[in-house]
Amino acid sequence: MLGTRCRRRPGIAFGAAVVLSGTAAFGAAVLFGGTVLLGGVTSAASAAVSSPKPVPPSKPVSLPKASVTSVTFSGAGGPGVASPTITLTGFNFGASAPAGTSDSKTSCGTFAGNGDVYGSQLHFVADDNFEAGYNGAIGANCIGIIVVSWSADRAVLRFGAAYGKADQWYLAKGDGYAVSLNDGIYGGTVSGLKVTSPS
Repeated sequence: MLGTRCRRRPGIAFGAAVVLSGTAAFGAAVLFGGTVLLGGVTSAASAAVSSPKPVPPSKPVSLPKASVTSVTFSGAGGPGVASPTITLTGFNFGASAPAGTSDSKTSCGTFAGNGDVYGSQLHFVADDNFEAGYNGAIGANCIGIIVVSWSADRAVLRFGAAYGKADQWYLAKGDGYAVSLNDGIYGGTVSGLKVTSPS
């Protein structure tokens, strides 16, 4: 009926403090069978706040695996010549080259301009002749890798100054090889190198 004041139900308080069994509850308090419910708080004799649910740890984000789709060689092959240029193409290489460690001081001697070693993130193997760019718990390759340029789909590399300094530490046409980049592996046979007589 208009003009009749709305009566609140017993045991329900809105926007006020209600004292039930000596416990003050603010906001909306509802009494059910002697238990006070206040939002997320339930109290029989005293209010007890429920513990928040544990948040599960977030899963680590896995980066996409690099994929090398082709490798080309340019320059001269054989002993007594400078390092050829090696061009890798593919995808998911990353915006920049892996972080490397200087390979100037090696178990084979000290070489200025010998490039870096990159753990298992970037290395090159030429048949049983030599390996470049790898380092681990037992040491590092004597030949480092120099990154000439790098993008997400193309990397241009050369070998460090130790290349060619020992027997068989060089590439020649027809040699088998494998290159590993961030767990993406590509292998084949060397081609494209000019046959040049050593000076």
